[in-house]
Amino acid sequence: VEKANSNSEVKTKIGTIEPIDNLAILEGNVVYSNNKNTIESTVRFKGSKENGKIDILAYKTGKEWIFQKITIRLKKQKVVIEVLN
Repeated sequence: VEKANSNSEVKTKIGTIEPIDNLAILEGNVVYSNNKNTIESTVRFKGSKENGKIDILAYKTGKEWIFQKITIRLKKQKVVIEVLN
């Protein structure tokens, strides 16, 4: 969310994304692979202008998660924003 909120295109089209609540995480989709060291996740979010989904691809190095890809999808505007690729 922090990386997305610092993206100028996100600010323009979505506004500020609220912190993701526990219910959104429970409703989302998570796929672990590579002995639970890689994760693909989709979670809904609320923005001050529009709501959508955030897709995350990350891998674990030691105790730290490294984000490889973060994508925002907006249903109403039919827009995909690459936050990190």
